[in-house]
This record gives sequence, structure tokens and C-alpha cells, in this order.
Amino acid sequence: MRSPEFHQIAIMNGDREWQKNEGDYFPEWLREIAVALIEPVPHLDQVLQQVEEADVKRLMGNTYFSWMMMSTDGNVQKGMGGSVAVTDSTGLLFYGNGPGWSGLYRDYKSFNGRKVARTISSGSPEVTAQITALEDLPDISPNPFDAQASGGDTPLLRTVVVDEPKLRENLLPADPVAWPPLKDGPLQGAVTAKIVVDRTGKVREIGSIASDNPGLSEAFGKSIGAMQFKPFLENGVAVQVVSRATMPFKTVRPAGVETFESARTYFESGRRVCFPAAGNGPPYVLHAVFQAEVKAGNVRHGEYVDTWKSDDEWRRQASVGESWYVRAKHGEKRYEFAEGPDAPLLRLLMKAMEPIPAIDTFVESDWSIRPDTVGGMKTVRVLAGYESPDGTLDPQHARAYWFDETGKLVKSYYLGIEIRRSEFEGFGGVEIARHIELLKNGNLGMLIRVIQVSPVGTVPKNNFDLSGHEWTRAFTDEVR
Repeated sequence: MRSPEFHQIAIMNGDREWQKNEGDYFPEWLREIAVALIEPVPHLDQVLQQVEEADVKRLMGNTYFSWMMMSTDGNVQKGMGGSVAVTDSTGLLFYGNGPGWSGLYRDYKSFNGRKVARTISSGSPEVTAQITALEDLPDISPNPFDAQASGGDTPLLRTVVVDEPKLRENLLPADPVAWPPLKDGPLQGAVTAKIVVDRTGKVREIGSIASDNPGLSEAFGKSIGAMQFKPFLENGVAVQVVSRATMPFKTVRPAGVETFESARTYFESGRRVCFPAAGNGPPYVLHAVFQAEVKAGNVRHGEYVDTWKSDDEWRRQASVGESWYVRAKHGEKRYEFAEGPDAPLLRLLMKAMEPIPAIDTFVESDWSIRPDTVGGMKTVRVLAGYESPDGTLDPQHARAYWFDETGKLVKSYYLGIEIRRSEFEGFGGVEIARHIELLKNGNLGMLIRVIQVSPVGTVPKNNFDLSGHEWTRAFTDEVR
């Protein structure tokens, strides 16, 4: 919801500034779009420093630099993302965001030898501004930049961005938060949000809330909204403040509700229990065969081989007909090779063989946990995404994993495909599923049989190198 209507006229001339305001509070959405129009990347030196250490990804013609910005109440820390994206073909800024600023830049046109975006979007909810006229300034009389004209407001209305510890020095005492009981998700963690505090010390806006358990967002928002600060002074004058508010939380399950571990705990345990590359067992080679309908329309047999020596030396390959899909790692280098019309099918096979998402690719608060049964067996289901009232999962967005009482992964759901795992046999301290079925709408689409798992012998070093096919792991939740 936007703040009340506000108008401002501002003039800057040298070191003099003049303002005329209608309203005592500058809404953050209006301030951010104004900043985006005038200064696309504020605090440029800080942003460039963060870019040097950022995670770099390329997607759809843009290069994205992303990083985490931590905030703290003095006891716990919670991160929110910052990023900059540049269009590869032009080198022009496409998107950026950080504390107190954001912008999406489109429709670049030339002006006096420079490229200027004519459509700029900013804020949440998003506001879009369009530059309809940009031209050289003619001689104007009287001087429109007279910063000493009468009728201006004193003191000037300013907004500053400060870190949370500095803002909290002005926090007045308040009652502790009464966290409600929760049926799902973590019972302990942290929650944070961007806040805007006006010149009287009142919280006027609360941005998007990042919480280890979204079930607490409403209680957090009410608590933050009730905070009161002493006016924040800059050079002795009260200013508006953009900052963060972070809190730890600790709550309980409602009476009579079963207690569960975190999604992270089930995933890490399931990986150690069922997948030899994640356990403490010896190096191994695993052979499997499968049947599936290929792109040509007929059912064919294929093979899968997983050779693992260590976290830094492994190779997984699948083949059917004239198609291949290989992933490997040797030291710090990763490789990927895909060839043939059925390479996408083989990639799905690899996902089915090791379906548990990597710990570094998910947010704990996205997952709900509850008891369930699979074939009459008691399980715990870990789900992200939409589930209809009748229990139907959204085939495009839902992901789910069912773990039995010993921690084994017995079933998963991904992109509308159900993966059933059975006939577990031990090797190197883990229980490997020898029989894996992939079903679509209840119909069998692929059958995988693990036929042999044995200690690996001597493997040439070049077995783990795929020269010319170096690959950066990005935009995938697969560990290998």
C-alpha cells in the first residue's frame, strides 16, 4: 500500500539547496524512483567492491552479479540479496538493487553521446517512470535554479540509509514479541525486513520480509510496526531513515501437533543414508540399466555409470542409442557434455538417480513438513510449492520428498514426475535403491535397475576430464 499523497519541489545550486514540500513524510517508493532516475547505482564504490566478490551468472543475454547483505540486531544475523545485471551485448545496466535503491532500466536511447534509459522501474510494489522528453536546456529567465528564493521549507526533508546497529542506538524500550505456535517449518531462526522511519522516529513502511519461517511474518510485521525510535539526527537535524530490522525467533508447535526436524536435516540425512557419494564409504562404481520411451517414439534400453573416487574426482554418464549425457569433476573443474536427441531424457535420469536438492540452493522457509504414508508405510513429507485442498500437487512448481522412519528417500515429486524408490540394499554404510520408477500421471515412463555397486579399481586421471566441455554449476539444484 502506498503512502499518502506527497509533492516536493527541490532545487540544488552549488552547495545551496531549496525545498518545498506538501506533506511531512517522503514515501519510499517515490524516493526510490527519483533516485533511480538521477543516480542509477548509488554508493558506486561500495557496489563495485561487492561486485568483485559477487556470485556471477549468465542468463538470457545478461550477466548477473549477486551478493548477500547481512544485518543484525546484535545477536543474530539475517541476509538479504543485492545485485547488479549488465546486458552482455551493450554493457548497459539492466537491473540493480541494494539498501535503499533499486532499478530496472529499459528503452535506451542516445543523448549527447550517452545512452539513457527512457523506461525505469523501481521499488516494491513496482513503480514505472517514463522519460518523455530529454533535450538540451535553453536559456530561461528568470533563473529556475535560484536556491535562495523565498518560501522554501526549513529544515529540509532528507532521507539517509544507515545500518541496523546504528539505527538501534535510537530504539526505545518495547515489549518482547509474542511469537505464535507454528504447525510447519523451523521453530527457531531469524527474520528481517527493510524499514523506513520518519523524522519523529515512527516506522512508516515495512518492506518484503525475509524469514526462516514465513508463518511468523505477520507477527514480525506487527512488532516492527509498533517500534518507536528517538528521532535520528544528521548534523543536528531530524531525517528519515532507511534501514533494516532483524529479530531472532523461537516458538513451539501447537498442542497435539507432531514435531518435525528442518527440511535441511531431512535432506542431509537422506543423502547420507541413500547415496554413496554423500556417505563415508569407499570409492565405488555403480552400474544401472534403464528402459524409457525415446524421442523417436519407441522404448529403448540405456545404461548409467557413476564412478566416484572423492568429492573432487567423479564422473557420471548415461547413454541410450546415439545420445550421451556426462557430468564430471576433477579438482576445481566441472564438466558437462550432452549429445544426441535424447540428452534431455538422460539429464532427467541423472536427476532421478540423485534427486535431493543441494543445501546451497534452497530457502528453509519455502518448505512445509508433515506426516504422510507411501504404500502403507509411515513417512515424513517435505514439500515446497502449491498443494490443492484435495492433495494434488502443482506439476509445474511443487517439489516433494518422502522419507521413511530410517531416513531413506522412498519417493519424490519433480516437474509432475513421481519417482518411487525401493528394494534397498546396503553398500559402504548406505542403503541404495536398486529399483527406481518414474511415473507421469500414474503411468510408468522410465524404469531403472541398479545392477551392480562395487569398490572402484584403478581409474585413469583423464577419465574425469572432458577437455573443451568445462561447465559452471549454476541454475541447478543438483549436487552433482
